[in-house]
Amino acid sequence: MGTLVELIKETYDHKACLEIASSGCSEGACTRHNYQADTLLLYMSYSDEIIKYTSERLGYNFLSNLARDFGSPLNDNKDQDNFSWQEVVSACPNKDDYKHALVWKFIELVAKEKSLDH
Repeated sequence: MGTLVELIKETYDHKACLEIASSGCSEGACTRHNYQADTLLLYMSYSDEIIKYTSERLGYNFLSNLARDFGSPLNDNKDQDNFSWQEVVSACPNKDDYKHALVWKFIELVAKEKSLDH
């Protein structure tokens, strides 16, 4: 089994990657991975790669902030201990929505990378 980066680059041609990079997956540009069932399967198989690739480009704060967008009650507060990104994600009540959005962000990042390669 190859990497998910390779799979996404093989799935979408240069033109599709340009569209994904400019308009994003939520606008329907991500034609092969529009549905949550599709993205959750990718997450189950490639979660380590998705987390590593995304955090290397956007930072672990992105993962925490995304989980907060989907209802995680844990906020960084200067008066209290800071929470790790894993704790913030674990407290997220909408984990499937979080994973779906994270896979879409991953696809957008890979599409942007591929669109810049040409």
